[in-house]
Amino acid sequence: MATGKWFYGAIAALSGVMLIFEFHLLTLILILIGFIRIILEKEKKLFVFFSAFFIVFFVLAFINEKNNISLFDQGNTSMDVTFLEVPQIDGNRLKAVVNSTNEKLLLQYTIQNEEEKLLLERNIKAGTTCQIAGELVVPERNRNEYAFNYKQYLYRQNIHWILETNKLSGNECYSSKQSFKAILQNIRAVGVKFVENSFPEQLIPYANALIFGDRSSFAEDTYRSYQQIGVVHLLAISGLHIAFLVGLIYLIFLRLGITKETIYWLLMIILPIYAVISGSNPPVIRAVLMTLLLLTSKKWRLPITTLDALSISFIVFLCIDPFLVYHAGFQLSYCVTFCLIVSSKSIFTMHHSYIRKMTDISIISTLASFPILAFHFFEFSLIGIIANVIFVPFYTSIILPSMISLFMVKLFSERLFTFLADFIAALVYYSEQFAFMLSSNKFSTIITGKPNIFSILFMVIGAYLYVYLNEKKKTRIVAVLPLTVIMLIHMATVQYSPKGEVIFIDIGQGDSTLIKLPYNRGTYLIDTGGQLNFPVPEWQERKKPFQVGKQILIPVLKSKGIRKIDKLILTHSDTDHIGAAKELFGEIMIKEIYISPNSWENALMKEILKSAGKYDIPVFEEKAGSGWENKSGQFQFIFPFDDHYEGNNSSLVLFATFGGFSWLFMGDVEKEGEEKIIQAYRKLNANVLKVAHHGSKTSSTFDFIHFVQPDYAIISSGFNNRYGHPHKEVIDILEENKVYIYRTDEQGAIHFKFTKRGGTFHTIMQ
Repeated sequence: MATGKWFYGAIAALSGVMLIFEFHLLTLILILIGFIRIILEKEKKLFVFFSAFFIVFFVLAFINEKNNISLFDQGNTSMDVTFLEVPQIDGNRLKAVVNSTNEKLLLQYTIQNEEEKLLLERNIKAGTTCQIAGELVVPERNRNEYAFNYKQYLYRQNIHWILETNKLSGNECYSSKQSFKAILQNIRAVGVKFVENSFPEQLIPYANALIFGDRSSFAEDTYRSYQQIGVVHLLAISGLHIAFLVGLIYLIFLRLGITKETIYWLLMIILPIYAVISGSNPPVIRAVLMTLLLLTSKKWRLPITTLDALSISFIVFLCIDPFLVYHAGFQLSYCVTFCLIVSSKSIFTMHHSYIRKMTDISIISTLASFPILAFHFFEFSLIGIIANVIFVPFYTSIILPSMISLFMVKLFSERLFTFLADFIAALVYYSEQFAFMLSSNKFSTIITGKPNIFSILFMVIGAYLYVYLNEKKKTRIVAVLPLTVIMLIHMATVQYSPKGEVIFIDIGQGDSTLIKLPYNRGTYLIDTGGQLNFPVPEWQERKKPFQVGKQILIPVLKSKGIRKIDKLILTHSDTDHIGAAKELFGEIMIKEIYISPNSWENALMKEILKSAGKYDIPVFEEKAGSGWENKSGQFQFIFPFDDHYEGNNSSLVLFATFGGFSWLFMGDVEKEGEEKIIQAYRKLNANVLKVAHHGSKTSSTFDFIHFVQPDYAIISSGFNNRYGHPHKEVIDILEENKVYIYRTDEQGAIHFKFTKRGGTFHTIMQ
């Protein structure tokens, strides 16, 4: 293919793949734009090349999709498996991708004791083969809208089953013949362990991230602060790191008297090896492939431009694994690099200062990544434009070289290592504090909500227009205006939608209900869910334990474009209702909190309210008789009646009318509280009843259900929960009263979308 034309081959390859994987309007528009652009080139050969690549990758994707099937059946099994990677051991949990009869499986095992953990860490490596007896189970899909779909994630890696076992002893395993890749993965694991055992605690995450591509050691708040200011990409190995490595190798080897030609051949060996040792992530492999292509073109005087190298590496990726098009890191790496390449002439103008160049790079990178970040994470960093100008040179010129130097110095001089490590640790500490300061700004991140296909299309067009107008020497304000308008329109349509929505979030064994009124007239969250955490021995503690708020609740809120909650209603002080409340603070703005009278006497509620005080969130104690209303509905608390806090039977109960329905949200009120409500109110019919106490038989008596006469009942309970919720007695009572039942344990999150005239229910899983 002619110089500069490989880009069309990449577009053709992408079009062919997406026509199989994602047959919708956006795909057809992409293909149409590609063909129109080729026709405008008026080159018959180019049209033939484009068509050939399109057909080849269409067939390749079709074969991949058709062959992505399993040979196994669900249920108990016994088999030999070979570890394809070094297992991830976190606390008492072991996970690894294994192979059995040429099919990949995800192995999961709960380690029984500390001695077994040490044995497994010592004996199980990449390439180890074990006899496993266990059960093949289907991976779980997302239970909330737009949440991470684990089943789909594994499917795109050709993994169809999770192999759960109750026994995995290192003594029953043996080392089979290791592939070269397995050997490199084991070397990587040794390197990571070496850093963990010998580096100061402050530097361990940075050394492992920047040398071996392992970011698992970062404290969650530190990592999140880097995300919020848009510089988290600096903690991943990518083009900057590979360029630094190549420069370092040239510098050292030339000083040693090695010729450039020999260095070229050494790089052809070293870089692919390093790509595996550093984790084999798409950005690393892209950078390595591009570097090797450009070095080869220079040595052999081949007509390959930087854009050609990017396009060829993209084509190679899709040949190896077409499903990589869904990988967020893959998308970000190629989109940002493409925009920087096509903008390079305007960026690296001779008369531009260093600061101007860094600012241009930061702006282009931010705008190029914006549609992808909005699609996957429902937010992007606005402050990242400034933060990258500061952090990129700091990391490139100081932190990255320091980590590599410290690793090498550690092998030769303990005293010099200690001296340098203390100094670098101080720099890292102050950089973290600066990142925390920037991320604490309420405008550091912009919550976009989940964009639909048309929003994504216009965002991509807006980003392209910025690059195009920048090339035409337009001012930055003019260049960024189209994307700014598109972003504001998208966010306005999300924020001020004429449709409201109620979401009974699948929070596991707990309660959390979101009410979002039309035209942004009110956003209310009733409870947050939460998880009981029991003390465990140190060896069982996980680096990043599961958190309901951060991993379920906050993503749901952000996917709906919610950056502010007008009223957070904490019905009572049980952990499964309010345990995740603290995780919202600092992530979502909360205007006010409502609690049941004197529920603050409970230790957990007291702790939550203390945290709320740090964010100046006002707290109000409410009981029967108080409420509020607006153009979209009326809301009134109907229980409790007094200030005496009794736990479940002092839950705040909310009665509301909106969306053409009446609603009753019961918290955890038990039958004694239900009897008080019956006695206090002559009539209390509700179309929708949020069933009390997760469907426990201690609530929802026949008399109460008959009194309320609901048309629909919503039960929030965890899948296969230990309490057996909802109880059969409650289900029988509801069915006897001809109430239609929705259950989060069976149907996932339950949605009700409405206007003032009414609405409809739908569920995520059924």
